[in-house]
Amino acid sequence: MEKKENTKPKAKENKNSNTFQPNNYINHAYSFPNISVNKEGIIVYVNEDTSRILGYPKKQLLGMQATEIYLNPADRDFFLKELYERGTVRNFDVTFKKMDGKRINCRLEMSVFRDGEGNVLGHTGTIKDIELESAIRLKLEQENQRLFLILDQLPVNVCLYDKRRNIVFANKHLKDRFEKIESKKCYKVFYGTDKPCEDCPILKVFKDNAPTVYEKTQRDGRIYEFHDYPFIDSEGNKFVLELGIDITKRKSMEVKLKELNETLEIINKILRHDILNDLNVALNFCDLISTEDEDIKKRVMKAISKSVELIQNSRDFEKAFNRLAEPSEIQLFDVKTKISELATNFPEIKININGDCGILLDESITTVFDNIVRNAIIHGKADKIDIDFKKEGDGCEISFADNGSGISQDIKDRVFEEGFSFGTNKGSGLGLYIAKKIIQNHKGKIKITDNKPKGTVVTLTFKSWGTYEK
Repeated sequence: MEKKENTKPKAKENKNSNTFQPNNYINHAYSFPNISVNKEGIIVYVNEDTSRILGYPKKQLLGMQATEIYLNPADRDFFLKELYERGTVRNFDVTFKKMDGKRINCRLEMSVFRDGEGNVLGHTGTIKDIELESAIRLKLEQENQRLFLILDQLPVNVCLYDKRRNIVFANKHLKDRFEKIESKKCYKVFYGTDKPCEDCPILKVFKDNAPTVYEKTQRDGRIYEFHDYPFIDSEGNKFVLELGIDITKRKSMEVKLKELNETLEIINKILRHDILNDLNVALNFCDLISTEDEDIKKRVMKAISKSVELIQNSRDFEKAFNRLAEPSEIQLFDVKTKISELATNFPEIKININGDCGILLDESITTVFDNIVRNAIIHGKADKIDIDFKKEGDGCEISFADNGSGISQDIKDRVFEEGFSFGTNKGSGLGLYIAKKIIQNHKGKIKITDNKPKGTVVTLTFKSWGTYEK
């Protein structure tokens, strides 16, 4: 009871306790103090952590004399003497008395507060539960050991750098590539030089406290992709954790692929040039041939002209198909208009166009339409195709329904395979394979179903490439 009587009046006398907040002081040493005491010895600030450690409610601690939490008040006198002589005290161990009377061993880190004129206002800092801190430290050490055990077994290069670019940890995979490397400069070990790299990514991570990714060739000729991350150990020391992934094979494949593409591009240019010249010669001579069947002559010339146009457009097809061109360089066409033009190339089959929806696609899509119609005529023996347009959300669905012989169920899933062909009029097996690739390049889908009562339905669905309202 006597304790409560002493506490209450002192709490009333502390008129400025609500303004004695740690963030208002100059020169305080700790970012997150959990207790503040004014120069009269009254506790004027605590947080939930202090309440948990000492076992008092926050409201009861505020206004209490700091002496009351000490098991031995003489310890406080010794602590204050050292604090006010030095201005700061670190790692001062003391035994406090909890609200239930139990002892608790704590560690103090405190700093004196002064006003702008240098007058002492009090002190603030942290009370740490030594037992809890030891348990947390032990857990962190165990977690670090577990982490490094995992890192040591990873099939990639893993190392840890300090601020001086020393390698303080290297996993087994990295040690197998180089000699013993702990506590050595990274640029000496990995690059065989006495000078650090310009624009060092390790120092960049220390400076920015943010991850970075870069590629580099090390002294054994292997190319690695490095992922560097800020890392803090259980002591609060800062490091950079680096994971290195061997991409030598990938880089080699990329170079070979680039060379192959360049070779194919040259071959295509040669073929376009030579075949185009031959077709133009054939077209000119065809015009000189005298024949009574003008219809056959016109159809032959039309077929040759179409091939000439196809070859002339093949460069644009190639760029659009491989997405090498900028979007502004690719000419887009209204799909319905293109199909209407396509219908004139096949007078032997009746083509009905129904419905409407607006979508723009590049010139390569005409190859898909041409292939679908040709397959219906050659393989399905169809004499009629209904082409229906239907708006689907922000895209368009186009279906080609013919009245031909149809496609048997056992080969429906194989018609898009490269080189697969069927029927008496077998082709190269590339038509539908190429068609599917072009559709996928337009972010679309293609599927084949049965038409009722007979025939085949080829459905194309597009969700992008310049949809617009009709």
